[in-house]
Amino acid sequence: MFIILGKSCKETNISWYKNGMPYNYNINPGDCIVNIKIREALFNDYKSISTLVKEVHSLHVKNRPDVYVDVENPFTEERFKEILNDDKTKVFVAEDCNNEIIAYSIVEIITTRNVPILKERKFVYIDDLCVSSTHRRKGMGKMLFKHIVDYAKKSGYDALELTVWEFNSDAIKFYESLGMTTRNRRMELKI
Repeated sequence: MFIILGKSCKETNISWYKNGMPYNYNINPGDCIVNIKIREALFNDYKSISTLVKEVHSLHVKNRPDVYVDVENPFTEERFKEILNDDKTKVFVAEDCNNEIIAYSIVEIITTRNVPILKERKFVYIDDLCVSSTHRRKGMGKMLFKHIVDYAKKSGYDALELTVWEFNSDAIKFYESLGMTTRNRRMELKI
């Protein structure tokens, strides 16, 4: 994938080519995107992705210690291999010009089971999406999200879904800014 940028971060649109196909992305004020490559993850990416998973896990442990256990390695190599070998799961990474992975997303392809009262659906579920803390608010998450949306559209899926914790107001605002809406709520009562 090649990205063609304007002369400064004040440009409002970037274009890139992947497999000979042109893509465009509108940049919002404040975004600053530099030579980013989005691709499917390889096993060699494990260490970089594992570091980002730890960032997400630490946030969850801090805010929901009643749910999450503080473990040294929340994302094992074995689990990563399972995900990479699962034909219903994709792992996308965003790399900067130094080939450093600065964001990742794990997405699952889900087909609802045949239940008489529900329509059968095929959709993409974002299991994880994380941008490195040093690269947030620079448009990387938007670019990765857009890549996932494009993947879902090209693959013929009818929706994109995810779960976000109520404590994570930054993530909620981010997803809402990308057009996502709340579909339902999972509520709890601690006893």
